[in-house]
Amino acid sequence: MLYYYILIINLTLLVNSYIFKYETSCNSFEFKDLENLIGSLHRYALDNGQLIVRDIGLTIGQRKLLKRYQNIEIISAKYKQKENIPMINVKHEFFPINETLFSRYNNGKYNYIDSIRKRFYLAIVIPFIQSQFNKLIDQLNFEKIYSPCRNQSNSIDLILYHNEKISSILDNKTRQIHYQNKCFKNIRIFAADLSENENSYPIGSAIMWKKLLINEQFSRTSLRYYGYTHFFLMEPDTRPIRSYWLDIIVEEIINGHDRESYISTQWWMIGSLYRGFQSLGQNYLHINGNALYHLSLSFILFLQYVSYEYPYDSKQSSGYDLDLFLYLFKHIDKGKKFWHKFQFSDFIQNCWHTGCNEMNEEFLYNNPNTYLIHGNKIQEIYFKSLPINLSMMKILIYILFLLIIVKRFKYICWNFFIHEIVYYLLFLNKQK
Repeated sequence: MLYYYILIINLTLLVNSYIFKYETSCNSFEFKDLENLIGSLHRYALDNGQLIVRDIGLTIGQRKLLKRYQNIEIISAKYKQKENIPMINVKHEFFPINETLFSRYNNGKYNYIDSIRKRFYLAIVIPFIQSQFNKLIDQLNFEKIYSPCRNQSNSIDLILYHNEKISSILDNKTRQIHYQNKCFKNIRIFAADLSENENSYPIGSAIMWKKLLINEQFSRTSLRYYGYTHFFLMEPDTRPIRSYWLDIIVEEIINGHDRESYISTQWWMIGSLYRGFQSLGQNYLHINGNALYHLSLSFILFLQYVSYEYPYDSKQSSGYDLDLFLYLFKHIDKGKKFWHKFQFSDFIQNCWHTGCNEMNEEFLYNNPNTYLIHGNKIQEIYFKSLPINLSMMKILIYILFLLIIVKRFKYICWNFFIHEIVYYLLFLNKQK
């Protein structure tokens, strides 16, 4: 393929110059070209590069994302062009040759999207169904034991994400929680609106996950529609074992930078391989879906290739998280190119169906970087592991006595009461 190169500027001069500014125009269907152009600008033009984007049909979500990108200015289609600012085609990219910066056609390849520097906007997403509602409440109440963060943040939201329709019984029930926490700027409720055929396991969870990652121009369930750059999927059986677990998630994103810094994220997914006690063969090497994701358009394009081969609603699928790695194992060339985008970390440990012995003091000592555990045995393990000594029993008997003799307690829900006792005992256990 013969490329068409346009000389832009000598890189040595660029580093020492004050401004390197270009203008382009873009509609919603050209946004991946625009992101590739911006990524190439951020990759080679350092902090001096600026791009003016003429909006000729961008979506709301695309505009929100652009506002988080470094040195990007959005202007309306009617805005008069400045004579001294050159134009560049949105389907081009910047490219250096021998210390000189050129522009060339991107040839339908998008190699620079992950080089975009942006201020992060993180969503903590808790997906759940009706049968998990009580587990959701338990999970939210764990803040009484383990505070999520040290300080308030304007870049982190909490999303409660159920499988039913807006205004359904579950949706109304969720809106009555009225949960508040200083660690989250906004608390949103998403409704996946699954059909009857979709509303089963494991298809339902896969479709709910996929809807979060749909391109922002096609769905309001898309996290990119709201301007999010990253999200952490936290199912109701994922629990903290230390305070400030949210700060640790943020650190995985900013990697030592200030929270207001413009950063590029080269990875797509960070999480845990299988750390439990069941035998899974080589499948233990895949990253569990309870993980931190980079909402990169290049990742979304990659997921389209995976879903073509492993449709989420077919027998070919082994689960949306395992499908990613089966695809990489099968397609060696893709694996060589993209495997580094999936990174293991122990800030969360996946101990599906077994637990991790996380109530054992030796586990906490040997895993100082682990703040979250995923596994549906966790609640049972917490309950069985509580050291209910004589003083605790006295407290429990005293509270039960009050319930019997004080009439105003007769309206208290027993389920709520049991939960509060468990959390109190957990708190006493933590103080030890």
